[in-house]
Amino acid sequence: MAISKKQEQQWQAEEDARTLGRYQEILQDKARMNRATREAEKQARDLSKRANIMQSAAKAKTTRTSGRKK
Repeated sequence: MAISKKQEQQWQAEEDARTLGRYQEILQDKARMNRATREAEKQARDLSKRANIMQSAAKAKTTRTSGRKK
């Protein structure tokens, strides 16, 4: 059963309200905010590293010839 656009918007508003509440809790807890910031930085580094690997893979040229067996 598909949900209506109105139901989808209501669910989104409820979820956004919960998100805003969690955000306020994090902002008020300095230690928690520091941990979250450090983790965000770590995840950004990991994503950058993965993006660089994928970029290298996308640029890689194959060396196989048409007559060669795999």
